[in-house]
Amino acid sequence: MSEISFWIIYYLLLMTIFVRAIYRVIKKRQVAMAMIAILLIISVPMVSLMNSIGRPLEMNEFQFLALEFKQGALWAIFTIAGYAYLLVWFFLSLKK
Repeated sequence: MSEISFWIIYYLLLMTIFVRAIYRVIKKRQVAMAMIAILLIISVPMVSLMNSIGRPLEMNEFQFLALEFKQGALWAIFTIAGYAYLLVWFFLSLKK
């Protein structure tokens, strides 16, 4: 998979989850969980980007995130937990 196709899939998935969360809020279903998803969709990529700016040039974003997670960096824990919540919430929202 090329780098461009990865980013296209990444942003399409985020946009899909965002639209799904807005839909859930409008329909008044799982409002609290949908609002958390909306906040995470906005904050997680921003936190990840801000903390990845100073990464070594020989590492890509995923490698740097994994290294920082292993070292216990709070931003990395927040990022991974945020993405996990978004994926779980998205798949659970499809079932209902």
